[in-house]
Amino acid sequence: MRKILLSGCVALLLAAIVWAGGDPWKSKPYQQWDAKDVRKVLDASPWARSVQVEAPWLNGDAAAGGTDSGSTAQPGPARSGQSPRTGPGGGGGAADAASGGPQTAALAMFLVRWSSSRTIREAVVRNLVIAGQMKDDAAAQELAKPVDTYEIVVAGPDMKPFQSVDEKILQNGAFLIDKKTKQKVAPSSVKIQNSEDGKKIQSVAFFFPRKSDSGISTVAADEKVVDFLCVVTNVKIEASFDTSRMMDSLGRDL
Repeated sequence: MRKILLSGCVALLLAAIVWAGGDPWKSKPYQQWDAKDVRKVLDASPWARSVQVEAPWLNGDAAAGGTDSGSTAQPGPARSGQSPRTGPGGGGGAADAASGGPQTAALAMFLVRWSSSRTIREAVVRNLVIAGQMKDDAAAQELAKPVDTYEIVVAGPDMKPFQSVDEKILQNGAFLIDKKTKQKVAPSSVKIQNSEDGKKIQSVAFFFPRKSDSGISTVAADEKVVDFLCVVTNVKIEASFDTSRMMDSLGRDL
């Protein structure tokens, strides 16, 4: 390696290479991703947004369907095919109310992923390969399947707001919103994913058409920001996606 850089341009180029190396979707093919790379793609990439909302059900608000009190639900890094893990909690809301002191609203965390993207799908199958649950050739076959909708997946350690509604209600309460034109696109379908024992909801997938009935793209090629909005049992989950950053080696990735 040269000890002296020949010009400032070379220095800038090297800096760019180092910066890109921090993003696995830019620096190497998915077949070379390790478990740390997968976690970064699934939990801390432009395709994954963490959303914090007030959780009245944790304070025992009957109107919100809650019976628990006090704790704050905060997920750790999510694993593919699973909800984010519950991390340390903080309490006090219901106790403060009982003692006459100020009440602090409990909070819940949700992870919203743009799961139809190549990058997220690559992370999911790579995670299965690393875990020994899928072979490389099967992963390649899975990724080769056509994707004809935009898929947004919502997951969290506490999915209670979703437990009292069905897929049709969720379909009527969710939208993709064009930040520039404010145009709203409703999902064509919704799928609730339950745990193996069927007692808990792990995630909810919203499927949006890529084109309108007239054949126009629902997310324009020059659109830089798209918002996802879901209102369920008086809880608003809203995530903003910067599509200008949702780029892999092949270009814009939605």
